[in-house]
Amino acid sequence: MIRKLLTKLVIAKHLPKNPYPGEMLPVERLRLYQWMTEHHPKVVLEVGTGIGGSTFYMSEALKKFGGVLHTCDPLRRPPEDFLNRFRNTLHYHPVRSDELISQMRRDGVVPDFVFFDGPEIPDLALEDIQSLESWIQPGCLFAMHDWEQAGGVNRKIVSIKAQKVRPYFEQSPRWKLLARLEGHRKNAWWTKGRFDSVGLCLYRFE
Repeated sequence: MIRKLLTKLVIAKHLPKNPYPGEMLPVERLRLYQWMTEHHPKVVLEVGTGIGGSTFYMSEALKKFGGVLHTCDPLRRPPEDFLNRFRNTLHYHPVRSDELISQMRRDGVVPDFVFFDGPEIPDLALEDIQSLESWIQPGCLFAMHDWEQAGGVNRKIVSIKAQKVRPYFEQSPRWKLLARLEGHRKNAWWTKGRFDSVGLCLYRFE
């Protein structure tokens, strides 16, 4: 237990500085980076690139430990200097998630880590998960942002993207909860003050 805590402290101390803004809070990005560096996935699928907030930390982890990241977003994309920075690690696809999943399946590229932070369409997220279940292997990890749905500093902002995925995971015998960052405030040295997470989860496919 102490060894794991020390490992996390070392990772946090050497967390790369992210020059690209995004919706995730610092503590959420840190936790995602820690999960990546602890589990060393080789093929990552990200749904919801945005302008590259979370994509940056996953790419940094993969650059350090090896692996590739396939990320998709038909509406937004990271700047060119971002894509050039990770040209050997990152594959950006300006398509919908279901299109990328179908393409990867045709090409025989099987992810062992999946991160969802896509559009506010609960049915689409659930359909993507059910499509992945017939293809991914046991041991594949799944993380999702906005797991708490209501949350954040502004309580008027409510995410519905996990509205159907979360109860599906919680009732499924095939997904085991490994970790969850819940929506609460506390003093955290790595955030330099309070945070109010909208939630981040980590599951393993059994």
